[in-house]
Amino acid sequence: MKPTQSIMSRYKIAQSKNHYENFTVGSLVLGKEMREAIITLYAFARLGDDIADEGNKSKKERSKEILYLKNHLKKIELNQKTNDSYFNLLHKLHLKYKFKINNLKRFINAFNEDINHKQYARFNNLLRYCDDAANPAGELILSLVELDNKENVRQSDAICTALALINFAQGVVEDFEKGRIYIPKNEMKRFNLKVADIQKRNFTSQWVKYKKYWVERNYEILKKGLGLGKKIKGRLGFEIQMVECAALLLLKRLGRNSCNLFITPPKINTSDWIFIFFKVALRSI
Repeated sequence: MKPTQSIMSRYKIAQSKNHYENFTVGSLVLGKEMREAIITLYAFARLGDDIADEGNKSKKERSKEILYLKNHLKKIELNQKTNDSYFNLLHKLHLKYKFKINNLKRFINAFNEDINHKQYARFNNLLRYCDDAANPAGELILSLVELDNKENVRQSDAICTALALINFAQGVVEDFEKGRIYIPKNEMKRFNLKVADIQKRNFTSQWVKYKKYWVERNYEILKKGLGLGKKIKGRLGFEIQMVECAALLLLKRLGRNSCNLFITPPKINTSDWIFIFFKVALRSI
């Protein structure tokens, strides 16, 4: 069975809606055409994540399916036809928007990292991973409206990296259960953090101290991207402003003393998105 079988439906890519995300994926704020384009691109990232993380397949099986994605990207790059419905859709999107295939290839690098890597030695290694696993998403979206200039990309990368780091903080237990720890080894040693605490859901004072450090550093990264939404005109700019607000809200909740990452990591719910929508709308008047 093709790894893309579960996302063949042309405009109802259910796979991309079955996972919690810290950002809106093709929300109703966007027009139909842009929304469909973003969902189609997002489905590629979601599919690769699921291949790397979900189910009980062996590393060899997972790597084979990721290679399938890589080979089909090559066909799109060479303007060759495929017999895969999802990649035919992606091909049409590429012909229309001329987005950089290299950004999807960066996702491939991240998928392979997820399959083969367990923990990074230092934070800079984690940032390099984010550059492949998260940053291409924003760059691809900017390319759809031909606004992927150097400065916009810099801001977008900062926002995407911050969102990824927030996600790692939210998913410490979930990632541990998949055999992966995103907290760098040297920082675990520096803050005297124990892997056993994750397993036992024991959020000690050392973890509280480290959480504060993680949030403060994350906020400094996010600050480098704030304001991008206001620069981008129209609905996409509005959407980006909503994402910026969501990131700030999550960091605020992560920073609370009562926030236990092992038991009740903060998330954005529907009522939060409604509040954020009106907040952005009011300041846009």
